[in-house]
Amino acid sequence: MHSNKIVDNSTMLVVQVEPPQQEDEGDYYYRTYAPGLAMAQEEGVYVINLTNVHRHKEDIMGKADVLILKNICDADILPLIKERKQQKRLTVYELADDICAVPPWNPTHFFYKDQENLLLFKRLAGYCDAMQFSVPELQRLYSYLTPCSAVFLNQITNVPSERNYEHSKDIIVGWGGSHGHLEDMAQIAEPLIDWIISRDKVKLSLMCSDPIWSLFERLPEMRKQRFKTGSLSEYYAFLKQIDIGLAPLNNTGFNRSRSDVKFLEYAISSVAPVLQAQVPYAETVKHGETGFLFEDTAGMLNILDMLADDVAYIPQVARAAREYVIKERLQQVHSQERTAFYRTQLRMLNNYNGEKADAGSIFEAFADIEGAIRDGRYLRLTSTRFENLLHDGLVLSQVEGEKVLAWSAFSEASRAEPDNYLPYLFGASCSKDTAGCLDQAVEINPHSLKSWILMGEEYARQGDIVKSIQCFESAAEIFPDYEIPYMRTAALLQKLGHKEESMSLFDKCKALTLPLQGP
Repeated sequence: MHSNKIVDNSTMLVVQVEPPQQEDEGDYYYRTYAPGLAMAQEEGVYVINLTNVHRHKEDIMGKADVLILKNICDADILPLIKERKQQKRLTVYELADDICAVPPWNPTHFFYKDQENLLLFKRLAGYCDAMQFSVPELQRLYSYLTPCSAVFLNQITNVPSERNYEHSKDIIVGWGGSHGHLEDMAQIAEPLIDWIISRDKVKLSLMCSDPIWSLFERLPEMRKQRFKTGSLSEYYAFLKQIDIGLAPLNNTGFNRSRSDVKFLEYAISSVAPVLQAQVPYAETVKHGETGFLFEDTAGMLNILDMLADDVAYIPQVARAAREYVIKERLQQVHSQERTAFYRTQLRMLNNYNGEKADAGSIFEAFADIEGAIRDGRYLRLTSTRFENLLHDGLVLSQVEGEKVLAWSAFSEASRAEPDNYLPYLFGASCSKDTAGCLDQAVEINPHSLKSWILMGEEYARQGDIVKSIQCFESAAEIFPDYEIPYMRTAALLQKLGHKEESMSLFDKCKALTLPLQGP
């Protein structure tokens, strides 16, 4: 038997993978960058962050002791997880949003509106060894997919100096956030305007998009100030000049699964939080002590009245909120919760057998590649020309009349990385020879489920049913527990009049998807 001491001191490579996104935004910072940097400060822990289109993704993901897939919905990851299971390597699915309740303003709304994509997300999450969530609400909704899960709340990394309050100055009420909060802000805009106008020493400060700013058009210019949306560091600079921070939040499924990070940001910045009494805040904030909770807009205005009448209450609550964060919600204090969870799961997989590759050697092998940014045992693999070309091609492929330019970007990407299948997979929709393009993709990566399925669909469009079914059969052989190849084959057989075989395959699909439907 191996002692706990040996397990806890062994080296461990943690790889965090997610779809491409802005690295200066809050979600990346709180869910990926900050936790990764904190874990890498623990003895023996190495961390690499990359996207699921990085040119070295398969090599790195295959070698990770712990692979974390954040909001990934990619069928080609299924064979990789299968291989990792055989090697007793830990794969964890991280869910940071309620995928089943994505609102129309979110860029992923139409993607997850497709039931096949929704099922694929659940299949990936359920096939992993464990899940981790950003809030308890997500664990409540989706923990049925896995026998093992954990919640890792967002935490604060940097603690700015405490501010000094000037009681004689104007009271600055503020809010900053993304365009996704348009409806949340719309519910309070008109009443808040009237309230500010009724108070001589109150002003409004917003860091917001044009549509949100336009909600406050009626408020006189001298009573408001606007900051353009920017990076997270710019947002924290904005918070330094407001006294009361608002957080309206409509009661929607997506909002109920948000984190309490806005409270944390207000609190650590010495801002008095005034927040809607929804799930993200209800269990964190002590009303009247570390912040204020309101049920509706009238309740919010009552709280603002109280604070405007007793300005000494503002710094009192702000200090208490700040003390709570410093005592309870600092990232470095909580990083061991993550690594302890991973080590426990690795022990359950019997991973610690003394035969695994050295995490430090693997880490060093990628530390000097193009786009690598190193901080001790923490490594960020940023986009290079290849990944940027893929991005440009994908964007152009969605624009009518730009298929030629899109194909040009994918072709250039294939020349930059001749042994990578992604330019052919992504470029198939823009190519004059779709089947040939996909054939090239599977030649480079024979385990690409997406390539086989898309090629089967292309042959079906061409009327070559035999080749189409052969492609779907190839996909099913690679990963027998994925329902799409059977579903496509069943539909073809149904058209051909083979009802019995078709119904048998449809029944197989139902059996595969039933466990993913939820309680």
